[in-house]
Amino acid sequence: MAHTFSLIDPIKRSLIIHILILELVILSFFTLSAYAKVDNLSKLLGVEESKAHLYEAKGPDWTCLDGSATIPYEAINDDFCDCTDGSDEPGTSACPNSKFYCRNVGHISSFISSSRVNDGVCEPECCDGSDEYDGKIKCPNTCKETNAEYTKKLKELEKLRTQGIRIRKEYIEKGRKIKTKNAAELNRLEIELRAAKIRVKEREVALKKIEDSKPDTEQLAPKGNRERMKKLHERIIALKGDINKLHEQIDTLLSILKDMKNNHNQNYHDMAVKTAIKAYDEFLEEYNKDMETEDGDEVEENYEDNYDDIPDKEKPQIEEPSELSDARDAFEEAEQEQKDIENHIDEVKSKLSQDYGLEYEFAALDNECFSYDSGEYTYSLCMFGSATQKSNKDHSSTDLGNFAKWIGAESSNDPRYYTRMLYEDGARCWNGPARSVKLYLECGADNQILSVSEPEKCEYHMRMISPAVCLDHNNDHNNHNTEHKHDEL
Repeated sequence: MAHTFSLIDPIKRSLIIHILILELVILSFFTLSAYAKVDNLSKLLGVEESKAHLYEAKGPDWTCLDGSATIPYEAINDDFCDCTDGSDEPGTSACPNSKFYCRNVGHISSFISSSRVNDGVCEPECCDGSDEYDGKIKCPNTCKETNAEYTKKLKELEKLRTQGIRIRKEYIEKGRKIKTKNAAELNRLEIELRAAKIRVKEREVALKKIEDSKPDTEQLAPKGNRERMKKLHERIIALKGDINKLHEQIDTLLSILKDMKNNHNQNYHDMAVKTAIKAYDEFLEEYNKDMETEDGDEVEENYEDNYDDIPDKEKPQIEEPSELSDARDAFEEAEQEQKDIENHIDEVKSKLSQDYGLEYEFAALDNECFSYDSGEYTYSLCMFGSATQKSNKDHSSTDLGNFAKWIGAESSNDPRYYTRMLYEDGARCWNGPARSVKLYLECGADNQILSVSEPEKCEYHMRMISPAVCLDHNNDHNNHNTEHKHDEL
C-alpha cells in the first residue's frame, strides 16, 4: 500500500493528504459540537422553556438570575449551590430554595421542590421520570396514561360544570324575579304606610275628642288608692328589671363557664380552672333544681297569693265608658299596624340592599341552610344568615357567627369576589377570639358542604360546592384548567 502510495503523482498525493486532514478537522468539529450540545443540555436540566435562553452560554461566566453573583458557566448544575436564589442549580438538589421543572411531554408540565430530585422516589408530578436521572432508580414515563386519566376527570368536571352553569342561569332568573317582587312589595308597603299614618292620626284625634268630653276616671278614684297604686306599680317594674338583669348575668356566666369546661386543656392541671369547673357543676345542679316546673308553679302561686290585691295600672278601678275604650283600642290597633308595616319595610329594604352576586344569583339561596357531620359535631350554615356548631354527644349548640361580607377579592367586579363569605361575631372562645367562619365556594352541580376545618383557634373554614359560582366564561375556564405550568406549593 505504501509502495503504491509512493508511485502516485506528488500533486495528487498532496491533494489526498489535504483531504484526509480536512475530514479529520470536520470530524473533530462535530465531535466537539456534540459534546458541547450535551454539556449545554445538562445546563438546561430542570429549566422551563421560557427561561432556557437565560442559561445559554455567552462566555466563560454566567450571572445568577437575581444578580447576586457571577460564576463560571461550568458551575451550573454542578451540584453545588452558588446563587442565593438557587438559580444555578435548577436540575439538582443542591439549593434548598430552587425548583425542578418537569417537561412531562404529552401531559401538563409542573414544578417540584429541588429536594425531591434524585431522592429515589418517582414523583407523580413528574410523569416523565425526569426527576430521577442519576440512575439509582428508573422511573417509567407514564405521561400518556396520566394524561388520559386527567382528561377523563376533566370531562367529568366539565359535565358537572355545565350542569352548574345551567342551574346558575335558573338562579339568576329566580333572583331577578325575587328582586322585582321585593321592589313591588316595598312600593305597596310604602303606600300602606302612608295610609296607616293617616289612620293613626284620625283615630288619635277621635280618641282625644272622646277623652276631652269624658271625666278622667283616674281622677274619680280616691286619692289614696291612686298614690298607692302608682308606687306599687313602680316598685314591681323596678323589681322585674332587677330580676331580668340577674338572669342575664347568670346566663352570661353559665355560658362562659360551660365553654371553659368543654374547651379547657385537660392535660394542664390549672387548679383555679378545675375549682371553677367544680363550682360550676355544683351550682348548675342546684340552679336546675330551682328552675324545675314544680318549683316554678310554687313561685307563681306565691306571687298570685301576695299580689292579687295590687291594682293593675292598666285597669282603672272605675269602669271606663265603652265608647272611650273602643276608641283607645282602635287607636292602639292602628299604631300596631303602622309598626308592623314599618318592620316589614325594613325587612324588604334589607333584602334589596343585600349583595346577592354579580347577577343576583345568590338571592335564590337566601336563608337556605346546609349541614355537615364531622363525627363529633354537626355544622350548619345558612346563606346570609348564621352558622352553628352542634355537639353530637350532648346536643349543645355554639354560635359561629353571622354573615358579614364577601371577601373573595378586593373588587365586586372581580368574579372571585363572590367565592368566599365571612361569618363573624360568634360566641367567644375561652381565652380566645370570637368564633368566625370563612366559607369557600367552588363550582358544583348541587349545594353541599364538603369539609370543615379549624386551621386557627376558633376560625373555621368550610368548603362548599354550589352552582351559583359556575361562571359561563370560557376564557376564564381555560385559564384555570389548561394552564401548562403548575407550581408545587
